[in-house]
Amino acid sequence: MEGFLKLAAVFIAIIIALRKNIFVGYILLFAGLATALLFGASLQKILIGYRDVVLSLNFLRIQAIIILITFLGRILKDIGYLDRLVSASRDLLGGARTSAAMLPLLVGMMPMPGGAILSAPLVGQILPQEKYTPEFAAAVNYWSRHVIEFWWPVYPGIILAAALTQMPIGTMALMQLPMTFIMLPVGFIFMIRKIKEKGDGSGHFWKPLGKTLLGIWPILLAILIYAATPIHLVFAIIISIALLIFLEKPATSIVKAAAKQALAPRLFALVFGIMSFQKMLEISDAVNSIPEMAGQLGLPDTAVIIAVAFISGMLTGMLAALVGLSYPILAGYLYQPELNYNNIFLAFTAGYLGMMLSPTHFCLILTNEHFKARLAGVYRHLTVPLIIVFLVAFLLYVLGYPWRLFG
Repeated sequence: MEGFLKLAAVFIAIIIALRKNIFVGYILLFAGLATALLFGASLQKILIGYRDVVLSLNFLRIQAIIILITFLGRILKDIGYLDRLVSASRDLLGGARTSAAMLPLLVGMMPMPGGAILSAPLVGQILPQEKYTPEFAAAVNYWSRHVIEFWWPVYPGIILAAALTQMPIGTMALMQLPMTFIMLPVGFIFMIRKIKEKGDGSGHFWKPLGKTLLGIWPILLAILIYAATPIHLVFAIIISIALLIFLEKPATSIVKAAAKQALAPRLFALVFGIMSFQKMLEISDAVNSIPEMAGQLGLPDTAVIIAVAFISGMLTGMLAALVGLSYPILAGYLYQPELNYNNIFLAFTAGYLGMMLSPTHFCLILTNEHFKARLAGVYRHLTVPLIIVFLVAFLLYVLGYPWRLFG
């Protein structure tokens, strides 16, 4: 119980600091250090943890991806691609509503931490601040970006979950697929229908769709290269950027401005803050305080699964990380000695809810940074629809989903 209370205190401190508009990169850096010290980690162990973060291939790749997509997004904006995109989207069936839902979803097909930063400028063009609050635009971008993350089989979280449970990836994806079909109408009811520009339906469907996709062809090309070849995502984005510059020949001033924004120290501090916080959780063994508390309180199996998965999602803010933390802890409930599809579905959904609400989530942080949105305001748009999605999932769980589909 003592460990859980320490962890809760750190998390409450994070929320308070975020409400005071302190830069989130600094918040998470100090929160990670505080967690390690509270749980008795030695100074040597902490310093080695920081060294391992900076030298890790995962950190370097994520940092490179964030830099590259920031650079790409700025160039697309400055050479007028985003303006053309918005113009074309108004001719789509549903107009801006369709674009605001579809474009982040397309970008979401690219399994990259912080991918919402690439769709944020697109949504920002569709939902200008003179008509919509930054918090609403941020919530729309964030929600639409994650609609397919429940099942899209190239996401590391899905791959890791399948590997730990020894389920085929296709089976794991199929089991989670209904959650996307729940998120779509819930997102429409609470967010998309509030967008005023509905489109007049006068244009043909395929022509404006083609023009819309043409406005983000560098993004789609990177996704295609990554999906269809063994080329890593970093190099897929570099190829797209190089081709864009070769074809469009943007002015040197545009390229310099994009590079200056992409290489800002603030972005480095942001990524390091997030990943060092996760590392300190790992080396301090803080997360193990959650199942210990559950055991002491004698909670039922369902409550333990929800609590461990949800809190893991809240603390890490990443699908792969929450799976990596919570699934081994919950192994006896999920896949040892035998598979329990019903419990796996519940754990994944509870973890997803925690991840989406996590103030440490890359996409939420970067989206808020882009729109200059207040976290509390974004939560006001997200919390109720996310709870509804989870309650529907919990109802499926109570009814025995996935029933005999995989039995």
